[in-house]
Amino acid sequence: MRRFCVVTASIGHFDSNGDEVEEVMVFVFYDIPSDRIRNKVGSVCKDYGLERIQFSGFGGSLNRNMREQLFLQLETLIGDHDAKVLILPVCEKDYVQKREIFNVSDEAEDVEDHASDL
Repeated sequence: MRRFCVVTASIGHFDSNGDEVEEVMVFVFYDIPSDRIRNKVGSVCKDYGLERIQFSGFGGSLNRNMREQLFLQLETLIGDHDAKVLILPVCEKDYVQKREIFNVSDEAEDVEDHASDL
């Protein structure tokens, strides 16, 4: 039996309707055994303008509505397949404090070429 748990939290600026108008940095990380589903998840992330920052991780800016659309699209795509997906919004105050170690071989540079740009 599968159990799903959705936890949401919002940080940002809102208009008079309560919709978030400011984009925040978003990270999407996933662990998906199926090559077919994993590749499709990567394509969907790219369709939302996110850039690959790890083999199974993307980052970029999205507002709350786009994050919700992304979540629903990935949820539909994954269906009953085994998968773990984390969509993590990060406020600018916390993002600017990021620290990273970036050691890659020549073969891995294609995957990580935009990591420091995010």
